[in-house]
Amino acid sequence: MLMTREMDYALRIMRALYQEEQLSAGEIAQREHMPKAVTLKILKQLHAAGLVDSRRGPNGGYLLGKPCEQLNLWELFQAMGSGMVINRCQQAGYQCENRSVEECAMSRELSRIQNVLDQELRRTRLSLLFQEE
Repeated sequence: MLMTREMDYALRIMRALYQEEQLSAGEIAQREHMPKAVTLKILKQLHAAGLVDSRRGPNGGYLLGKPCEQLNLWELFQAMGSGMVINRCQQAGYQCENRSVEECAMSRELSRIQNVLDQELRRTRLSLLFQEE
């Protein structure tokens, strides 16, 4: 499965908040060239997961709930409610109509590859992605 647009937007929101201490939803949307309604929706998900905090009032806005040095890609994608899976047979609870997992060489190999992908996503800190060169 490809990285979804929502996952991309979540990354961009986290990058904006990494670069600035606090921003409004409108500022994030404008800075990252995203629709404001979608930005608000994703901010709500990130807030529910504890990755983003919010402050109300005239000086309010959004800020990181945890430092990006402590967060990895896997955690961010899980917070968005959809991990990165390379094939639907890698999704939890998937029942193949053709073969059981034990009988399917393709599923076993994809599981091995999925494990490598998950390890890399867990290894990659968000701060590494957001550093300016």
